[in-house]
Amino acid sequence: MNSIRLERLQKELHRIINSTFQGEISDPRLSGIEITRIKISKDLKLVKASFSEYDKKISNTEILELLTKSSGFIKKQIAGAKIMRTIPEIVFEYDQTNERVEKMNQIFNVIAEEKRNNNYYDDDNDNDYYDDNDELLDEDLEEYDEYQDDLDDDELEDYDDLEDEDLE
Repeated sequence: MNSIRLERLQKELHRIINSTFQGEISDPRLSGIEITRIKISKDLKLVKASFSEYDKKISNTEILELLTKSSGFIKKQIAGAKIMRTIPEIVFEYDQTNERVEKMNQIFNVIAEEKRNNNYYDDDNDNDYYDDNDELLDEDLEEYDEYQDDLDDDELEDYDDLEDEDLE
């Protein structure tokens, strides 16, 4: 099956399965389930449905068991839509995207808090070479030039101390 038809079929299966969880399924524990992604095999015999839930009252393993038990009802819904000749097996897996996003947000919040605590955005406290307008001060440039000249003189002296044997 070409990829465009496979993609359309995946979208239609996604719509059918999600609508099943929005009101047609009798178990109230599955009412907060959302199918986030559908992946169908090229031979159309297997569907992987990734799910996430917004109601954390029961564990993911219990939800997975409930979904596996309700897969027969979902297959009947797919058969009733008459979009496929053969009805595929449905395998459910938990989608951890929400947890990953939450962890990343926590990390970003910690970084932002550290920046605020360390005056990261305050150039005046971080660098003595700039004035209030973020311009380099002339006397600081003079000090830098003198320092650079001293370094250059020291490097020349180090080269003078080297003997010809060390260079070969």
